[in-house]
Amino acid sequence: MALLLVLVATAAFGGLQTVDKQVTPFASGEEFSDGEFTITIERARVVDELKGTYGTAKPGKVYLGVVTTLHNDGTVPGRLRDQLDLRDVPGEFFGVFRFRDGSAIQTLGPGLTEQLVFAWLVPESSARSLQSVTIRVWKKKYTQLMVTYGGKEWIDTDNYGQIVVPVKESA
Repeated sequence: MALLLVLVATAAFGGLQTVDKQVTPFASGEEFSDGEFTITIERARVVDELKGTYGTAKPGKVYLGVVTTLHNDGTVPGRLRDQLDLRDVPGEFFGVFRFRDGSAIQTLGPGLTEQLVFAWLVPESSARSLQSVTIRVWKKKYTQLMVTYGGKEWIDTDNYGQIVVPVKESA
């Protein structure tokens, strides 16, 4: 009986409806807008160290770096950490860095454009055999939060852009 009540209550609010995700494929060098940022993913590379940063890989690990150009289309600073969703590659997100000097960057201000490197620390054994990586960029909407007082945030939607980027090994 309790299960029936839960199902009826869920259905009343649309909880049993399927979500239709829209996937927008895009290519290297092509701009993609997620609502908050316009992003151009340029290339991916496996390297042993991130020059200009504090990053030297641990034994058995290497860095997978994805070079992008990002423009903040919004009116508030945008957080960068979860901007790229790396798919099907084991590892951990390491950080976002300015391409020009290797300095770490957490947010990008409104109207600003920056060439950035998104980096993941990945097992060397799997990274050396990577031919390409799949990356998702989730579309976002700027919306009023329900739990905070007066706060608005960029929230991921169910739609995303997807790109397959060839991976080059460091020379």
